[in-house]
Amino acid sequence: MELGKNILELCREKGLTISKLAKLSNVKQPTLHGWTTGRAVKNIKDLKRVCTVLEIGLHEMIFGESDPYRCNEPIYENIISGGVKITITPITNKE
Repeated sequence: MELGKNILELCREKGLTISKLAKLSNVKQPTLHGWTTGRAVKNIKDLKRVCTVLEIGLHEMIFGESDPYRCNEPIYENIISGGVKITITPITNKE
């Protein structure tokens, strides 16, 4: 996983420091520094906020390539982002 390198490269491209990225994303600077030095991500919501600031998808941030399964349908975006609640209820025969 090249997460740390991806974060640093995107910051360079956008003219951001880790400190500025921390302020914009509301993710603590030590957390971001840890990611850039190989520490594991413990809170995916933090990483999503960083992705939003850096204008990159989560899959691309983690793997360094566009998501081959990405679907641009709005309903799927809502499901993936947590904007839709799905409940599964078993169907029973009432004979």
